[in-house]
Amino acid sequence: MSLQFIFGNSGSGKSTFLYEKILKEAAEHPEQNYLVLVPEQFTMQTQRELVRLQKSHAIMNVDVLSFARLAYRVFDELGKQNLRVLEETGKNLVLRKLAGEQKKNLKVLGGNLNRMGYISEVKSMLSELTQYNISPEKLDTFLASEDIGETLRLKMQDISVMYHSFSEYLKGQYITSEEVLTLLCEVAEDSNIIKNSVIAFDEFTGFTPIQNQLLRKLLVFSERMIVSVTMDTGEDFYHCRGEQELFSMSKKTVSVLMKMADELHIDVEEPVVLSDGKNHRYKNAPSLYFMEQNLFRPYYHKWKKKEDELRLAGLKNPREELQFVAREITKCVREKKYCYKDIAVVTGDVSLYDNYVDEIFGAYDIPYFLDQTRTILFHPLIEFIRAVLEVVEFNFSYESVFRFLRCGLTDITERQIDLLENYVLARGIRGKKKWQEQWTFVLNDAEKENLVEMNAVRAQIYDFFAPLAENFSDGKNVREITTVLYELLEKLQIEQKLKQKELEFEQQGNQVKAKEYAQIYKIVMDLFDKVVDFLGEEVLPVKEYADILDAGFEAAKVGVIPPGNDKVTIGDIERTRLNHIKILFFIGVNDGVVPKAGNTGGIISQFEREKMAACNLELAPGAREKVFIQRFYLYLNVTKPSDFLYVTFSKVNAEGKALRRSYFVGTLLKMFPEKTVEEIEETTSADCIMTPKSSMAFFLEGLQEEAWCRENEKTASEEDQTEEKLSNPAKKEVWNALAKFYLSDENWKEEADRLLKASYVVHSDEPISHAVTKALYGTVLENSVTRLERFAACAYAHYLDYGLRLRERQLLEFASVDMGNIYHDALEHFSKRVEKSEYTWFNIPEDVQDAFIEASMDDAIAGCSNAGAFENVRNRYLTGRMRKTIKRTVWALTTQIQKGKFVPSDFEVSFSRADKLDAIRFKLSEEEKMNLLGRIDRVDTYETADKVYVKIIDYKSGNTSFSLVNLYHGLQLQLVVYMNAALELEEKRHPGKKAEPAGIFYYHIQNPMVDGLGNETEAEIRNSVLEQLKLNGLVNDDPEIYEAMDTDFAGNSSVIPIGKKTDGSLKATSKVASTYDFSVISHYVREKIKETGKKIFAGDISVHPYALDGRSGCDYCPYHTVCGFDARMPGYSYHKLEKFDSADEVLEKMREEQ
Repeated sequence: MSLQFIFGNSGSGKSTFLYEKILKEAAEHPEQNYLVLVPEQFTMQTQRELVRLQKSHAIMNVDVLSFARLAYRVFDELGKQNLRVLEETGKNLVLRKLAGEQKKNLKVLGGNLNRMGYISEVKSMLSELTQYNISPEKLDTFLASEDIGETLRLKMQDISVMYHSFSEYLKGQYITSEEVLTLLCEVAEDSNIIKNSVIAFDEFTGFTPIQNQLLRKLLVFSERMIVSVTMDTGEDFYHCRGEQELFSMSKKTVSVLMKMADELHIDVEEPVVLSDGKNHRYKNAPSLYFMEQNLFRPYYHKWKKKEDELRLAGLKNPREELQFVAREITKCVREKKYCYKDIAVVTGDVSLYDNYVDEIFGAYDIPYFLDQTRTILFHPLIEFIRAVLEVVEFNFSYESVFRFLRCGLTDITERQIDLLENYVLARGIRGKKKWQEQWTFVLNDAEKENLVEMNAVRAQIYDFFAPLAENFSDGKNVREITTVLYELLEKLQIEQKLKQKELEFEQQGNQVKAKEYAQIYKIVMDLFDKVVDFLGEEVLPVKEYADILDAGFEAAKVGVIPPGNDKVTIGDIERTRLNHIKILFFIGVNDGVVPKAGNTGGIISQFEREKMAACNLELAPGAREKVFIQRFYLYLNVTKPSDFLYVTFSKVNAEGKALRRSYFVGTLLKMFPEKTVEEIEETTSADCIMTPKSSMAFFLEGLQEEAWCRENEKTASEEDQTEEKLSNPAKKEVWNALAKFYLSDENWKEEADRLLKASYVVHSDEPISHAVTKALYGTVLENSVTRLERFAACAYAHYLDYGLRLRERQLLEFASVDMGNIYHDALEHFSKRVEKSEYTWFNIPEDVQDAFIEASMDDAIAGCSNAGAFENVRNRYLTGRMRKTIKRTVWALTTQIQKGKFVPSDFEVSFSRADKLDAIRFKLSEEEKMNLLGRIDRVDTYETADKVYVKIIDYKSGNTSFSLVNLYHGLQLQLVVYMNAALELEEKRHPGKKAEPAGIFYYHIQNPMVDGLGNETEAEIRNSVLEQLKLNGLVNDDPEIYEAMDTDFAGNSSVIPIGKKTDGSLKATSKVASTYDFSVISHYVREKIKETGKKIFAGDISVHPYALDGRSGCDYCPYHTVCGFDARMPGYSYHKLEKFDSADEVLEKMREEQ
């Protein structure tokens, strides 16, 4: 029985010395057992290394084990095979169950236990107590005897409640993975594997109390114990001045083992001290040896020489860091003849980079192994199971049903799911009852054709969930519910589908995904078994059952494939074990990552840990101790490479937030004063010319620039020709060589040809043929003015809308268009009620007006096509606001009418072909005609002896304002067309009288807020509101007409958009036109309509949206993704409309074009 230490700096050859020593002794003493214990994740690597070092490449009496593997080896030897070890998933399930039972006894933690991840925190706390050899009884004794403060006491009492109930549950049934070593301690003396064996420990940075307890046993029963310890050979091995020392963890380990040896009277052999790192690991890199000798030491020297073994680089963001790393790795492999297995990439937080690794390393054809545990939470099968339970929990909600269907594990096709989803959204289908009933309602023939198929799919989906929903509603236990869930997986042949996906991934060479799909079904089945074992007879509501499964899914992990023969290892500085690394890239060396920011999570804080430690209850290291531990891990990692070390950091994170570099960069700069941080510019496509895949960006950029030059060669100025353009001869030469490679390479020729052809494609607008036009539109266009305005905005959008009749997905929701329709209908109903009553707009009492408004709103809402949307609470609130708005609107309209002499004569005046009005009929050719359809919201008239003055009002719920410029370009024709039709109608109604335009207006339906000081009278507030609600449009400048609209105004009118000066003349801001101007506008609009109609029949479908004053035809256009319009692409451009400085200029232009 003896103990021996092997001391040495990082890189001094401790592991090699130890393994060679063990192998030599094992060969000399074949009857002797030799055990090499290493951390779990290092076992395979160590086995490989021992086999490599052995001359015959076979090891017979040497075993490589971890602590857990040693325990199971001994249990097998002693026949203890009936052990039931509770794994992490099982712990989560048990703790979730116990938390529900003990909730009343948990004064602090009770309210948090249903939060995602909190059970895992409790599990971690209990594991920590077990690892540090603190039993429930020991914890109770501590809480009873020590003064630790009321808050911490209550918290730890809750932990004690959970700990006791957990231990009680396990008693006689299970042991935890932490208790495996406790059990090993109890039986160690009976094991022949341990007795008289030589046990070597390597790669450990320290031991937990329970491991130390086992080491105590091993010291007694083994023949010899050898422990390798990383420590500077210049240090005092046996005395530690404090945890701030770099090697304090190592010294603590030595101290504990020396104390054990002393108490057990075990001989301590002379230690082996290795200090030959200079000629061992660092023989090719003297500066890295210098760094190892001085890093984090209290007194360090400075390296004065120039060298290239260490590089420090600052890059823009994590993505740029990986781009830089990929380029450097490619150079090292190509130019310096390194293997990929010689290279490693480590960081303080792998999650910052894992999303980019596959894309970037794939582009450079770099094989890699990402050393990272993979959660299963977002796997399609897990999503599938969670969605199934969500459907039952939320009673067939839209979101849960389609979450289930979109998992892709049913036999329902994507087309059927799309049809179903469109129907469900359009009909507002929610709840089990609606999924159970036959669907019958259809809006169009296409829907009618698909209804039989949709009902078949509906029934199929309902049958999936009915048994599960029935079991929960009948109060069945967990065993029966889990059985039904399993039967659903069997019915849908999920196992076979996952196997098929596994094979597909294998064929694609994606071993990570293949491995994941190979394991996932077994993981789920194991979880189902555990749930039934632990909770089988319990009756749980669906929410609690789903939470328990979630807790299990959260704890489950997919096994990671070990690295292949030649792959770059990517991992974490604490988790990843590196061996024989020649080049190390240490990335993400930013503050908060290296060292990691103190974890604010966990049940007990750093302060509370320190308080407990002061009372002699040792727990795992807190945030303060972890800073020193991380520094030691940092030392171990950066001293791993034998040839080159790259240290990089980001200036901003993925969201663009500024980052600080880590203190570690400053430490290196002080140690290497001749060294500076390289500022690596943002990666350009030219930098990526390494592999065919990574070079494609440069090739595409060249094609794009060539196309740009062809498109702009006549207009581009010298200033546009930057150095980056292909006009740069050197760059052009590189691009030509790259293009030549692609076009001559069998694997890339087809792709390169396709891209080259695409780069020469210039969009051109070809009209559709006369035959197609006739098939789509017929020979007589019957349409609203809105259609013509649509064409003026973009001919292609018009074609998609009115030609192909593309429609956006229908939703049963209350949209702005529904709001506008309700306002229009409510005002129409109100007007009819006034017309049928004994009152007029001039004398209607306020109480009668309010009653009419309420009844009119009820009628309008009842008549809304989306009436089902009002079941929504938000929309019910919205209707309340709409009632207030319509009340304000009626008040404003009534006030405006009462201020003038014009009388409302018609509401919702429809005109169509049947009216035989010349104003709405247009002959475009001998064969082709156009008839306009429309509905005028309101027509007001004012009669004199020989004339009828006509005023048009169109209600708008949106913020539309009248513009002569828009009218000139055909974007706003509606009011003028309405006026033309109304004039013709009124002349027919009043024979012998001439109808003349008085004004065309929009009324903006709103309930405005007005600014004030708070001391305004009611009358002043009403006037302010009325000012905001006045009509917007164009007024006839005849005084007789505009004074008949507002009989009594001085200054600005609160009814129409005009104002008077003190001398009675109109202000320049007044929006007016003469009767002649109105006739000019009328004639111009008629010609514009004819012109537009002819273009439609000519097949014009050009993708040429208008652009005017910051607005364009693409604004709010639902077809933008269909047309593919992009002004940067050759052949695409906006139709830039002419601007005018004044209304007079527009009118003058119209006169010229008559």
